[in-house]
Amino acid sequence: MLNISLRNINKSYQKGKLVIKDMNLEIFDDEFLVLVGPSGCGKTTTLRMIAGLEEITSGSLYMNDKLQNDLDPSTRDLSFVFQNYALLPNLTVYENIEFGLLNLKLSKLRKKELIENIAKKLGIYQKLEFYTNQLSGGERQRVALARALVDEKKLVLFDEPLSNLDAVLRSGMRKELILFKKLFNVTAIYVTHDQVEAMSMASRIVLLMDGRIIQIGTPYQLYNDPVHLVSATFIGTPEANVFYGFYDGFDLSTDKFKLNINEESKELLKSHIASNIYFVVRPQDIHVYHEKNELLLTAKFIFEENFGDSKLLYLDYLGQTIKVLVDKDFIVNESLYIDLNTHVYLFSQDQKRIYKNIIHEIELIDVVLEEKVYRALNDYGYTIVNQLSHKNGYVLKRSNEGYVLSFLDKDMLLKHQKDIFNYLSYIKS
Repeated sequence: MLNISLRNINKSYQKGKLVIKDMNLEIFDDEFLVLVGPSGCGKTTTLRMIAGLEEITSGSLYMNDKLQNDLDPSTRDLSFVFQNYALLPNLTVYENIEFGLLNLKLSKLRKKELIENIAKKLGIYQKLEFYTNQLSGGERQRVALARALVDEKKLVLFDEPLSNLDAVLRSGMRKELILFKKLFNVTAIYVTHDQVEAMSMASRIVLLMDGRIIQIGTPYQLYNDPVHLVSATFIGTPEANVFYGFYDGFDLSTDKFKLNINEESKELLKSHIASNIYFVVRPQDIHVYHEKNELLLTAKFIFEENFGDSKLLYLDYLGQTIKVLVDKDFIVNESLYIDLNTHVYLFSQDQKRIYKNIIHEIELIDVVLEEKVYRALNDYGYTIVNQLSHKNGYVLKRSNEGYVLSFLDKDMLLKHQKDIFNYLSYIKS
């Protein structure tokens, strides 16, 4: 088992210019954690600091509560899967995998046992005598994975391992890595800029932007409960529609038009009257009609993208392009009528999500929190209390099977304390 703790981590290559800014992150044993974000956001730098390939400018890195800052990378009990595989073309598959055992004093018989075992698990046993130039891209990826896993390290780091593959191979290898997650009892940290990879494989996602953590959570949480405008626009395909303007208590006035706000949103925006806000709606949440009524907006068809079972319409409303996802059989007219006030997300001028109430208190009953869970809850923005200050709050208590997290009238069974993060959204501002 391996737990990793990054505490107030900063990284600078030039004096006064931070590329990682005050990062606090708890990574739990057996977790498949994905670091995602655009190029230059700090994903690979974070991974390399964990591996010991980059020095930490300030802050502390712990593995199983042991400080790692000044320790050699060879002591960190980890394996690294690189972007370009780094396979040796003059060696067979067997010899490439054996390379992962180079620093271990093992008998030939024990090496053979380890190599054949990992090759069988990854489906390349029949390829052991082949050279790497005789393999497909997907098979080479499996060899790189086998070499990383053969020495049974407890931590595996992946640095965009699928970025060199074509679309078909990427899809196939995503399935392989999901299977890997189930088969191997290791902690994995995976870097990608591809949100599809992140959403399909991660147990939790860390979304980074400009060296800072924007949001941490399960794929479901990042998609359905974005706490920041970056989360709402980066996560989700097709990309969300964003409207920015001044809210006067009735309408959102953009530089091109006025958009009426429904009563539910007005209630949410009571404290943001006479303020600039972001109004965000996903293409699949927009309702589109062929017949006009006074509550709908009249939009002009521009063009469409076809995806087989659906199509993405690009519509023009008073100079702004609006994306709408519809069924493949939807009949497109020159003019269509849309309702934007369906399932919307609202963000303030500083791009933070606007909530009616944020529930941040957790009451403990007969529970002593593990330190790593306590730190993670604090990093998520939650406060531990002896008694809730109001009736709306979370309660964590013991049960025969483990723990129960209660909220309002709902009870959620947890096997381990770390499972609490499957239900608690990141709310740190």
